[in-house]
Amino acid sequence: MVEPVTINLQHVARDLGLPLPQVQATVELLDEGNTVPFITRYRKDHTGGLDEEQIRRIQEQLRFLRLLAERKQTILRSIESQGKLTERLAKQILGALTTKRLEDLYLPYKPKKQTLATQARSRGLEPLANEILAAAPLCADLDRRAADFVNEDKQVKTAADALLGAGHILAEQFSERAELRQRLREVLQRTGELISTGIAPPAKEKEETKPAPAAKTQEPPAAPIVETTNRPKRPTEAETATVTDVVTVADVLTTTDTTNSIDAGLELPASEADAVLSGESEPVMVHDSIAVHEVVVTEQTIEDVPAFASPHSVEDSEVSVAAQPAPVKLKPAQKAASAKKKGPSAAEKKLTKAQLKRQQIHEKKLKAFSDYFDYREGVRKVPPHRVLAINRGERGRILRVRVEVDMKAAEEAVDELLVPVDHPHADFLRGCAHDSLTRLILPSLERELRREMTDKAELHAVSVFARNLRNLLLQPPIHGSRVLAVDPGYRSGCKLVALDEFGNVLGHGVILLVGKHHRKSKAIETVTDLVDRFSLKVIVIGNGTACRETEDFFAELISGELKDRDLAYVIVNEAGASVYSTSRLGREEFPEYDAILRGAISIGRRLQDPLSELVKIDPARIGVGLYQHDVKAKHLHSSLDEVVESCVNFVAVNVNTASPALLRYVSGLNQLTARRLYEHRIQNGPFRNRRQLKAVSGIGEASFVQAAGFLKIVGGDQPLDTTWIHPESYEVATRLLAEWEYSVEDLTDKAKLAGLSEKIAGVDLASTAERLGVGTLLLGDILTQLSRPGRDPREDLPKPVFKRGVLKIEDLAPGMELHGTVLNVVDFGAFVDIGMHDSGLVHVSQLANQFVRDPHDVVAVGNIVKVWVVGVDKDRRRVSLTMIPPGSKPAEKPDRGGHGRPNEGRPARRGAGGRRSEGSQASSGTPSSGAPAGGPSAGGRTSNRSRKPHQGDRGKGKRFERSERSSYQPKPRPKPVVPITKKMIAGAEPMRTFGDLAQFFQVKKSDGSPSQTPADAVEKKPDNSIPPDETSQQ
Repeated sequence: MVEPVTINLQHVARDLGLPLPQVQATVELLDEGNTVPFITRYRKDHTGGLDEEQIRRIQEQLRFLRLLAERKQTILRSIESQGKLTERLAKQILGALTTKRLEDLYLPYKPKKQTLATQARSRGLEPLANEILAAAPLCADLDRRAADFVNEDKQVKTAADALLGAGHILAEQFSERAELRQRLREVLQRTGELISTGIAPPAKEKEETKPAPAAKTQEPPAAPIVETTNRPKRPTEAETATVTDVVTVADVLTTTDTTNSIDAGLELPASEADAVLSGESEPVMVHDSIAVHEVVVTEQTIEDVPAFASPHSVEDSEVSVAAQPAPVKLKPAQKAASAKKKGPSAAEKKLTKAQLKRQQIHEKKLKAFSDYFDYREGVRKVPPHRVLAINRGERGRILRVRVEVDMKAAEEAVDELLVPVDHPHADFLRGCAHDSLTRLILPSLERELRREMTDKAELHAVSVFARNLRNLLLQPPIHGSRVLAVDPGYRSGCKLVALDEFGNVLGHGVILLVGKHHRKSKAIETVTDLVDRFSLKVIVIGNGTACRETEDFFAELISGELKDRDLAYVIVNEAGASVYSTSRLGREEFPEYDAILRGAISIGRRLQDPLSELVKIDPARIGVGLYQHDVKAKHLHSSLDEVVESCVNFVAVNVNTASPALLRYVSGLNQLTARRLYEHRIQNGPFRNRRQLKAVSGIGEASFVQAAGFLKIVGGDQPLDTTWIHPESYEVATRLLAEWEYSVEDLTDKAKLAGLSEKIAGVDLASTAERLGVGTLLLGDILTQLSRPGRDPREDLPKPVFKRGVLKIEDLAPGMELHGTVLNVVDFGAFVDIGMHDSGLVHVSQLANQFVRDPHDVVAVGNIVKVWVVGVDKDRRRVSLTMIPPGSKPAEKPDRGGHGRPNEGRPARRGAGGRRSEGSQASSGTPSSGAPAGGPSAGGRTSNRSRKPHQGDRGKGKRFERSERSSYQPKPRPKPVVPITKKMIAGAEPMRTFGDLAQFFQVKKSDGSPSQTPADAVEKKPDNSIPPDETSQQ
């Protein structure tokens, strides 16, 4: 009987670098059903103050170990049922720490499908294989012993068949050895290279059965139209004798002097010829709209006329038009007049456009993955975004991907572990081992490695998305302002919606900015009317289509007709607004408005409360991720839901104004209880205190404990309900206030809060906590909330940048200080919106006064940063910015022998498609302002740090070989210089290197005579010679 498998939490503590008691306490709290936000905020004294990220990592590790334990239990039971479980094997299984190790141990006992080895076993050849492996005396002569297993009834007809079957059995046994698989994994990780190549375009398919436009020939124009059939037939001599002209694609491409063929001066463009030969089905038009797909004859009805073979077609495809032409059939001669028309019909034109569009899409895909058509990089060095890009190209049948390993190292490992040196049948075993390596082990390990690389890349993509989403959700709200929301557009105009302080719709309209002049005048009247009628203070513009033109209009309006209204405008990210406008939630919330206006409402509310509005949209549709569409939907949604849950509980919600979409993410609530709480509020009015939450159906005592602290009630009966203080700690808070002669009602009096803050500042946490019987961490949180009740943690973040005019490039000057919003983060820096039509660039070297390996460690999309102008290029409209304050000392490069972390190399400038956007989505969770201190220590930078080859480099050539050099590898000594000869100086002998040329110039700079004796006279190296490699660098 297999005993239950237990989990050792020491592995979790060791992997995470945490004390075991803290891990154990956290696991106990999780097992009790507490949520991560609740444990993080209200059980700090139990966990030792672990933050949310640490608790979630413990939760993930615990989930993995439990799944591993369940798998161990299943495997032990399976092997025990086979009667093959030994004490040693059970110990190995119980000690396995990874899934790969566990599955390797289980592989020999795993039920197998039909394989060559199972067939050999069914034919009774397993004893022979075991005898060969054990070097039994019976099989000293392999051929003679194999002959004993010949059995025609079992399809073992010869001794060779017996040995072949025994070899298959041995190969499978070798492939199931856990030690060998682990050794080969190490070889694959150490020497493996991921290689991708472009897939050649498919050969030309069969001819279209539809007629193509008539082609011009030197024959009379009344040529009958040709129809193709699917029945190939060789024509007779009599039939072929009547053929005056047959024009095919191959004719046009391979010959120009065929009798009665297309004009000799008519040539097919290369791009169109490529399209034909690559299998595009559209007819290729030449010069004056002549379709070369058309086959033209001038005699009466003829069947099965052969075409000329194209060498390209024969080479590219087994079945092609040129190699196996479709027979042709002429229509009656009286219908030949239809061929007189010049050019294609309307239907043919339409077909051509559709085919052209498909061809353009295909060419765009090819261009997108052109960097990977000849790509090679070590599996350890491939960055996550390239893995996902290559996978996408492979799925699209644009790339062919494989993993190449050092076969010599792999074969040495196989020989060492499988083939004893003194074995009498070493050659036979070596052959079986090689078969096992190439046919069974390496393909399996390659699939495993690709899957592992993909999983890591997906985790990275999810983490990037999660960081960006968190930054977007935690943008500070703008409370108490009436706004005019603007959804820009050209054709359908700009949609306007006026919102009050709480996001309720006051009025709406549409303005057109493109077209006749009276449209603009009408737009000014509409905007002025809305602003005056509803006392609007802020204009919110979405950053979609026509954003800049709309910004120009409102900037001019604010400085002109509305200059006395104290108006300002701000641009917000409108990603996902269209998704919300057509969603079920959007229709339920605003059934009286159409989708266009619902999108504008969402844009305006994003300024007033970004978190409350963005939770209504599927996080995966917000569009701030890295290859999020290549990530498994289950992993993506679960991770993003955790981010939204974390943000909602980090901020807390007002239970009397929150929507069901926001309430569902509160700790202890779900979609059902959130809906019931919302309906209870609608039916019974606002909640007056937290105790009333228990009256909601589905919220019991356990749910109340988890949720109460995150649901705030403003203006209720209990002032403590506006704070983070949990109801279970109200007694402690009341006692503290009473000791200082305050009451809970005084928390609403700002005048008394100043004196209360002074009292709190003088509290001795340790003694007070011991006296009150609470933990010091909990007491610290209570005191913080008493000093700043109802504080929104987003208040500490920089507010959005409000504008009143468009900044022009002529207004900029070096050294000017500006505030801007980070629009995009890429590998080489960050683009910042400083109020111009074109954003400015902060290069990675200007992000901080210390070395920055990854810009995402310093800035994030949406951050408000302080920048200074470095340079202005008015011709190209480029602005260079810096985030390093003027006068700051830049970081010095560390010495060559520094002990910093070696540089991991910059990612490629371009990912799939040549777009510079793979790195643009990663971001840090820390907002930046002024000169941020983010980024790794500068001590890790070395003067000759290495970098990975760019994606377009493809790792070829000396330049790219040099880039793979480790940053700690010392620079090699220069090669010894061979002095130039007298003949070289006289010009009678050619120079060998650039070093020779440099020596020649040095000689000519002197009096015309060499400063040292040439090599013809003296063999000693001249002292003033310059090494060739150094001169080549100068």
